[in-house]
Amino acid sequence: MRRGEGLPPDEEPGMNAREQALLALWRGLDEQAQLEVQRAAEEKKRLLTLENRLRELEAVVADIKRLA
Repeated sequence: MRRGEGLPPDEEPGMNAREQALLALWRGLDEQAQLEVQRAAEEKKRLLTLENRLRELEAVVADIKRLA
């Protein structure tokens, strides 16, 4: 038998308590609420990516100024 085969998704190996709790909450929401949560999570991820990229660019600019 393969790892995790036959287990409910909230009992998959490797899922921590926070992930299990989040999945349980997710399953309790209607489809519209799930879409809203998904959009908010996607937006948060996008903002984190932009913030990281901005920090990288700031470091490059600082290096250029230091070398100039």
